[in-house]
Formats: sequence, C-alpha cells, structure tokens
Amino acid sequence: MNNEQFLILSYFIVGALVLAIGLAVYAYLRRPLMGITRTFQSTYLGLILRRLFPFGLVLPALAGFLSVDYHGCKGNYAEIIADRSYLVEKNQEQISSACFFLTGALLAWGVIVLISLAARPENPVPGGNVERNPR
Repeated sequence: MNNEQFLILSYFIVGALVLAIGLAVYAYLRRPLMGITRTFQSTYLGLILRRLFPFGLVLPALAGFLSVDYHGCKGNYAEIIADRSYLVEKNQEQISSACFFLTGALLAWGVIVLISLAARPENPVPGGNVERNPR
C-alpha cells in the first residue's frame, strides 16, 4: 500500500473511529440524562435536551476530527504523502482533537444540565407544601 492509499484509508478509518467514540459516549450517558430530564416540570425543556443531546456530542467530535489541517508544516500534496510518519502523526492528532472537542462538549452539557436543575422549582408537585392532616 502506498502512502496515498494509506492517507485515504486512514482518514476514513479515523473518521469512523471518531464517530464511534461520539456515539459510544452518547450511548453511555443517554440513560442518566433521560432520568434527569424526567424531573423537569416543563416537559418541553426535557424533550429539547433529549433531542439535542446526540447532536451535541457527535458533532463536536466530528468537528474536532475535521479541524486538523494536513498542510501544517508541509507545503504541497506530494510532500504530505511522502512521509508516512507524518500521516500517522496527523491521524493521532485528529483523534486527540476529537477527544478534546468532545470533552468540551461534555463540559458544556454539564453546565446546561446544572443550570436546568438549578432553575427548576423546589417542589414541582402542585400543592406539595400543604399539610394533608392538619392537627
């Protein structure tokens, strides 16, 4: 396999790996998020958070993957594909960048959920503070 074929194949393999990492993180955190959003008084807020959650994890991972530039130190395409170690280094940089973006997305989702939990009323059940058996 020459370096050009390696570049193409490794690009798609790393892209699939990054997509799988984003989906795995979503699958792992989906159930805890569902449990948290069930406690919201407004069902629309919970629905919006549940619908945006997969996109809010997979898209940042893909954005991190796509943010890596192959033209960093090398000038043209022939120089890029001439060095296989440079291609492997860029693949590792893509995975690292995708994980960094995913970590940022998880931090942002944590802040969103924390604000949503803090903004909900203390007692979401109507009439919950009224004593039922006054004596």
